[in-house]
Amino acid sequence: MRSALLAVLLATALLLAVRAAGATEARAAVDQANAALAAQPARTGEARLALLRATAAADDPPAVAEAYFQLGKLDEEQGRYGEALEDDGAAIEAAANTRWAVRAKDRADWLRARSEGNFGPLARLERVQRDPSAGADPAAISALANDLESFPPGLVRVEARMLVAEAWLTRLHRPDDAIGELRAVTSDPKADPLTLRLAERELVDALVATGRLDDAAAEAQSHSARLDPRFVRQVGRLIVRREVRYASWAVLGVFALFAAVALWRAGARGALDTARAELRKLAPVAIPFVAFLAVGGGVLASKYESGNASPFVWLGAVVLPLLLVARAWAAVGAQTGRARAARAVLCGGAVVAAAFTLLDKLDPQYLSGFGL
Repeated sequence: MRSALLAVLLATALLLAVRAAGATEARAAVDQANAALAAQPARTGEARLALLRATAAADDPPAVAEAYFQLGKLDEEQGRYGEALEDDGAAIEAAANTRWAVRAKDRADWLRARSEGNFGPLARLERVQRDPSAGADPAAISALANDLESFPPGLVRVEARMLVAEAWLTRLHRPDDAIGELRAVTSDPKADPLTLRLAERELVDALVATGRLDDAAAEAQSHSARLDPRFVRQVGRLIVRREVRYASWAVLGVFALFAAVALWRAGARGALDTARAELRKLAPVAIPFVAFLAVGGGVLASKYESGNASPFVWLGAVVLPLLLVARAWAAVGAQTGRARAARAVLCGGAVVAAAFTLLDKLDPQYLSGFGL
């Protein structure tokens, strides 16, 4: 067994020695360059010299293609985009059927699509993209926003607007300025379909976040082809939710006003003792019921991963005084059939309005189940 293992090791060593002896000058230079690039920090100067030796040797097409590809990568990183294009073309010419040629073609296509202004706008944009601190620097983002207005039409201007808009939306908190940039992207004929969809979605989200719901709904409807249908419907529901919110406030206001007037009149004629007696009768029933509503609903909600028990607890805290006020009002208010029916409708509406208001404030996701 040991002799067999020794034989395998000797054969492997011999094979490696034969391969090393047969390695081309280009391959050896590329390996040296890759080692220099993998160092920390990378020795780019040494790597460039080694890659140039590989291309000059021209004795191994795949190695030469790799060398040209790596040279193109170095040139692109240093902002020498025209030279990077030449390197990519040379990589394709050296060995068209290798993975290096395929990657070189992809990079060349990417660069040509952003070559407007002789690569000046691309260089300006990448200076910001490659600076880790620039994205949170108001001066750097504002300077780019000013400069991009002089960029010629093209993908770089679109991408620069998106970078500026995202910085203003997130880190720099300038949503109105971001909305302007996003509108410019959505109307730019040079924007690609994916960027158009992203910009449209972010524009509608920004309008919603700034409270401009009508503008958001109009934008979503007029450009619905760029948006997910569910998202368009969700924006429409926000309009409905706003109207229900206003209606809920109105119902609660009317309920409070009418109940206060009825109790004031009862106090003026000395009839509040009747209301107190009715409240004493109701309390033993109302308090356990409301406690069950709050605790039971909260427990059920907490069983779900996304559930939130707090709206049910708050609902119990709000419903109890509503019930007590409604009962006191019923005891001292008008007792005709119409009056009692109207009072019952308004009191029921007040409970529903209170429930909606709580969910709207505390956890609006529950409203989605009601189409709001």
